[in-house]
Amino acid sequence: MLGIDLGTTYTCVASIRGQGAVVLPNADGESTTPSVVYFAEDGTAVVGSAAVARRDREPGRVVSLIKREMGRADVTVDAAGRRYHPQQVSAVILIKVVQDALRHLGFPVPESGPVADAVVAVPAYFGAAERRATAQAAALARLNLLDLVSEPVAAAVAHGLHHGGARTAMVYDLGGGTFDVTVIRVEEGVPAKVVAIAGDHRLGGADWDRRLTALVLSRVGDAVRGDPVAMGGLTRQVEQLKIALTGADRHTALIPGPDGATHPVTVAREEYEEATADLLDRTVELTRDALELARRSGVEKIDDLLLSGGMSRSPAVARTLAEQLPELPPARLAHDADHTVAKGAARLAKRALGQDSADEVDTVTAKGYGVAVVRDADRPSLGHGVLWLIPPGTDVPVVRHHEVCTIRDGQRRMAVRVYESATGFVLGDLADDPADHTALVDGEITGLPAGVPKGEPVEIEFELGGDGVLHVHVRARDASLRLEAKVAGAMTEDEMGAPLPGIRR
Repeated sequence: MLGIDLGTTYTCVASIRGQGAVVLPNADGESTTPSVVYFAEDGTAVVGSAAVARRDREPGRVVSLIKREMGRADVTVDAAGRRYHPQQVSAVILIKVVQDALRHLGFPVPESGPVADAVVAVPAYFGAAERRATAQAAALARLNLLDLVSEPVAAAVAHGLHHGGARTAMVYDLGGGTFDVTVIRVEEGVPAKVVAIAGDHRLGGADWDRRLTALVLSRVGDAVRGDPVAMGGLTRQVEQLKIALTGADRHTALIPGPDGATHPVTVAREEYEEATADLLDRTVELTRDALELARRSGVEKIDDLLLSGGMSRSPAVARTLAEQLPELPPARLAHDADHTVAKGAARLAKRALGQDSADEVDTVTAKGYGVAVVRDADRPSLGHGVLWLIPPGTDVPVVRHHEVCTIRDGQRRMAVRVYESATGFVLGDLADDPADHTALVDGEITGLPAGVPKGEPVEIEFELGGDGVLHVHVRARDASLRLEAKVAGAMTEDEMGAPLPGIRR
């Protein structure tokens, strides 16, 4: 059984050894694998550091940051003459890291059937479409997916926040491509409980890299900007510069130019932090959202603050949280921030297989799920609002029912439009405009009884599983509609059956 942190910039795999979780190195001996894929002309693929090295010479064949596109139906990538969905790119990454993990453990890679039992961690703020896409990627990689777990929950499990008495912990998880903040309540003798989630799955260390790249480019001029090879070298230098500024007040990077010469560029931590201050402020804003959601659930005090994710190592993170949110306790940085999520996922895989019950965590949905209904049946011209059957912060898994009715005499059909909230806050009471939220499922129930006056009842059932996938069942007299697989961004059966590139070792 494996725990997998399928990250935006790096992927990490862990398993249980004895009573603890250990990280499994890849074939190059690295504890994490860059989530980068190079698609070769011969139909094969290269994953990890070797793909990063090819980015300089053939950038059009290299795909990175694909996690940010998961669940988006309008996004595919073209590489080596073929078009790939984000799920397929993610599956290639999973295949590589799982094969390396199995070889490290001394297990053969099966020729057919599931290759391993696994729990895959996803951002807490992933909605139904992103979670379904991740599940499809796991299926394409031939994983027996035991569960999809939230990254902050996995981090909390890895660091034992569910042990040690009644208290409330916050996990601030700033990774390479995503940000989540989660509040977890712990009480003796019961599973830990997630009470609030906020975040942004398009905000992370990659955005800090872009700001730092712009800062460096402003000093080396347009000659580097126009050369793909030089830009590739610049990318690697910027990554090293960012790491160096974590521990130093200033650092000089040697930026390769197109003429073969190198250009020394010195950046002070202070100016780097100034260039990225608004990004950090955004995480503070989302942290405030999580605190407000927690207060609505009765939480008045945070006892522990754990920083997770590689980007949280930046000294500005703990300092800014202390300055702008003085009500929080001093931040505690996870000592193995790059491995925390994978280790927690491995422990949760053990629990999912019934081998351990100590790490049980109940969770809530980060977003709300509702259906568009007319605001006033007697005055349809007032337009539609969203009836939130499952508001943000609801315990999952959950099943909710609500009865709506027809609005016209003799109405034989009814449109069913399901929405996912854009944020962790909803107004309720039909105050929300559907246009402000994400259309998730669209269908129509037909065959409603003829000749019946308006007001005929129609029951809507929402079922949200622990994997974050929403199932909708609409029932009326003599009519029924199920919307279970039409999640935005999901691949079709034919697309799922298309062969993936072979993985080069």
